[in-house]
Amino acid sequence: MKSKKGAKVIIETCMGVKPGENVLFVTQEGFEETANILASEVSVLKANPVIKIVKGSEMEVEPPQEVVDLMLSSDVILAVLDLRYLQLFAHMNARARATNAGARAGLVPFILWDITEEDVLRIKNLTERLAEIMGEGKEARISTALGTDVIMSIKGRPVQQLKAVFTEPGEWGAVPFYAEAAVAPIEGTTQGKAVIDVFMERVGAIKQPMEWTIKDGKLVEIKGGKEADMLKQIIKEADENATNIGELGVGTNHFFKNFTGTIGDKMVLGTIHLAIGKSINIGGKVMSNIHHDAVINKATLEIDGKKVLDRGKCLI
Repeated sequence: MKSKKGAKVIIETCMGVKPGENVLFVTQEGFEETANILASEVSVLKANPVIKIVKGSEMEVEPPQEVVDLMLSSDVILAVLDLRYLQLFAHMNARARATNAGARAGLVPFILWDITEEDVLRIKNLTERLAEIMGEGKEARISTALGTDVIMSIKGRPVQQLKAVFTEPGEWGAVPFYAEAAVAPIEGTTQGKAVIDVFMERVGAIKQPMEWTIKDGKLVEIKGGKEADMLKQIIKEADENATNIGELGVGTNHFFKNFTGTIGDKMVLGTIHLAIGKSINIGGKVMSNIHHDAVINKATLEIDGKKVLDRGKCLI
């Protein structure tokens, strides 16, 4: 019953599923129960659920062609996958093609039974307000007590809204709680030092903070312990654009207060994250075979000199 309550919020509030719509579930072994619970709520609304099970290995770069075809013929797409594959799915060309064609896409790691419609709408409103501020801004500056001090140009760049509510054609993001406003910095403009102290994708929870030196939009030096060594290896094995600073993201979820050592940490209100690698699918111009987020806690964020966050406290 608890899962059913959470599923109802995802299907009705987050995705706004309507009677007659074609709703595709892309899922993997171990997640079928979650997909079935969500699909039952789709059926209650007299919409048309289709569940497609894939192997994780089939989702490393792009989905199988059969899945792509289904995505392009669906009104709503719900990816019910492991967090790792959800992150990959978000930046796939297939996802971009489907949403550009008008599909609404939701990324679902699990059903959060105790989140309410009111929580979801609060997340939506904050994300929209922050995205408006960032979208009108020219320069962003991030700083922390640990020594982060980074500036970048964001002038003219579209702001992606992962706002937990995706009811308009072409909208996409994670549901029911995963929330951020994100922008791709103008290539070559990011400068400064960033201290990564929470989490980094493919590295894990950060025990010894990593210090990044960024010059002309590239990560040029990494200092730290084991985590820094892991990141150096990731970059070594990636392509020539792996060091591009491809994203500034700002968490907008008030619901979670504690870090989990997973990619979900980047949604927590009061954090920001910087990504290395690909930016082309979020409004930038750089293609890479990686896109990895690194989370910074208790951040101060200024847009054109005006504080939006102050040491993790939201000011809007």
